[in-house]
Amino acid sequence: MNLLAVTLSRAVRLELSFVIQWIAELYVLLSFIGVVAYSVTQARAGRLLRNANNPPPWMISPVTGWFFVLCILNLLFLQSFLYMVLIVLGTAFLLIENRRSVWDQFGLERMSPISLFKWSLYVCGAVILIELPLIWGSEKIMTALHIPHPEQESVMLFRQFNRPAQIFDFLLQAVVISPMIEELFFRGFLLTFLKNYTSPWLALLLSAGVFAFAHVNLGSALPLWFLGIVLGIAYEHTGCLLLPIGIHACFNLMTAVSLLLDKGVS
Repeated sequence: MNLLAVTLSRAVRLELSFVIQWIAELYVLLSFIGVVAYSVTQARAGRLLRNANNPPPWMISPVTGWFFVLCILNLLFLQSFLYMVLIVLGTAFLLIENRRSVWDQFGLERMSPISLFKWSLYVCGAVILIELPLIWGSEKIMTALHIPHPEQESVMLFRQFNRPAQIFDFLLQAVVISPMIEELFFRGFLLTFLKNYTSPWLALLLSAGVFAFAHVNLGSALPLWFLGIVLGIAYEHTGCLLLPIGIHACFNLMTAVSLLLDKGVS
């Protein structure tokens, strides 16, 4: 028995699922329209990526920077949770080396809590509208090419959880810890570090690609690549790392909620 099945009858669960789906579709559509309109306006004004909010570059030697990147990626591909510890310690070292505070480097005070919450939800909704056809298309192409594409290991694991304590622990990891740690590295360090060697757009594409393939799941590579690009644009445009963290957290939360609803109506 899962959490929804324990508390609600099947008829109520089916009706609740329909109502939530209708609200979600309206939210996604309106968010997409709003975000696209804003992005086009900013792009035409030349402020989408290049503006006064751009995060400051890391002052670090190439050897140290690339060594840090390779260590993190190696731990990620080995699926070792030590990568989280190394990201935190490595970032702390870089801040000390550059003589900056987390507020200065990551712009933590550049957005109010209300604005942060609002834009996290808006951008997440817009992303979902693009993610759905990307996921569908990726699955169709890989099936046609006879390429195995199982779900991410974390998703398969979550489907097996039935106890509230298990679900809570997973949500804590997916919605709080992972977005903070991953954004600290992929946007907070890697994106900014790559801009020392290439253009902002190429740095966005490369950092997003590394983010996608670091999840070690070929089937989700394209959707995650797109998500990484959006997260990078959000960071570059605002200079506030809390925004990509918020978008990432909302995206993971909505994914988890959709999986819970699937469990509830099954």
